[in-house]
Amino acid sequence: MTAAAYRLPDEPLPSGLARYAVDPMWPLLALMLGGNAFGLAWFVLNGLALGSPTRAREWACVAIGLLGSAGLVLGLDGLARAGWLQGAELRYAALSIVTLKLAIAYAIYMMQARCFEIWEHYGGVARNGLPVLLLIAVIGRGFLATQTWPAWLGAMLR
Repeated sequence: MTAAAYRLPDEPLPSGLARYAVDPMWPLLALMLGGNAFGLAWFVLNGLALGSPTRAREWACVAIGLLGSAGLVLGLDGLARAGWLQGAELRYAALSIVTLKLAIAYAIYMMQARCFEIWEHYGGVARNGLPVLLLIAVIGRGFLATQTWPAWLGAMLR
């Protein structure tokens, strides 16, 4: 007879990338200061490093954030071309893109924060994310700003 292993539903799974784990606050700040591309990529890497049990939900949020921001840009562009949104109305409507990005980032942050606290409580040592955040905010943001992207791709990445 084999005994079933008891596992908590929000228990982090061991990962070989654990030495690269940071507090989820750092990827959240990276998304705010450096752009969607760097912040979401760091969230994915951090979820892998933590062995996050909510990885599938986090990745679904990443996909929703990327595809949703591109969809909003295309939709707002269509509304502007049709003459339904112009001037100040269009600028206010464009805030929905920022709102979506921040809501997705906060949702991922909340998922990873629970896992991070358990991981840290049981001996996980987190790295300091400030050097990476500074690189992303200074160099990464500058790189994204100098590139010419199609509108929908630029909205996904910035």
